[in-house]
Amino acid sequence: MITTSNQIAAENSAITVQTKKESQAATSASDFESFLKLLTAQLKNQDPLSPLDSTQFVAQLASFSSVEQQVATNTKLDALVAGLVGSNLENATRWIGKEVEISSGATRFEGDALEFRIPDSGIPDAVVEISISAANGNAIYSEKLGVGTSTFTWNGKTAAGGTAVNGDYKVSINYITDGEVAETKAPIVAARVTEARLIDTSVKLLLENGAFVDPAEVLAVREASDPALDS
Repeated sequence: MITTSNQIAAENSAITVQTKKESQAATSASDFESFLKLLTAQLKNQDPLSPLDSTQFVAQLASFSSVEQQVATNTKLDALVAGLVGSNLENATRWIGKEVEISSGATRFEGDALEFRIPDSGIPDAVVEISISAANGNAIYSEKLGVGTSTFTWNGKTAAGGTAVNGDYKVSINYITDGEVAETKAPIVAARVTEARLIDTSVKLLLENGAFVDPAEVLAVREASDPALDS
């Protein structure tokens, strides 16, 4: 889960990476110019009676050519990467407005009931238990759901009988056999994609719950339901 402050940090990180790349490119260009000036000065000031050795001259010309090719190669690679990233970002815009499913234990409660899908465990006859904890790690609610449960809806109730405050929570699915937790997984949650964003040259999808996810993490995608029609 990435909150507003983390979104700002991610954007600042992207700016820092871009600034670093620009600085490296400027340094390469500066080194190239310095090399050219140094070679020119050497040729102008060589002793006519003892000119620069031809072997050394050829070696320096080779170095000159290598530096020139390196600068050109870096420029072309940057352009190629930028083109690929731009293409990926454009393709990612097709996700906007769609509802996706991801495996995530991070969720945000804002007063409305939250629905989770229970992933298959592969453990026969395992009792499913849902465990919810606050951002600080303190457990606030748990419930055994029984064998074969496929979904769970949390309306914000706590173990103390009250209602959880709005905020970020972690949800874990425990599979219990013989009274012991045999496996723990994150639930599968559905959320609408609101934005496609470029972060550190990687395309991320911003979900309506504030989370950034990699498109590769998406388990399913479908047309989002219209709340007006569902009501």
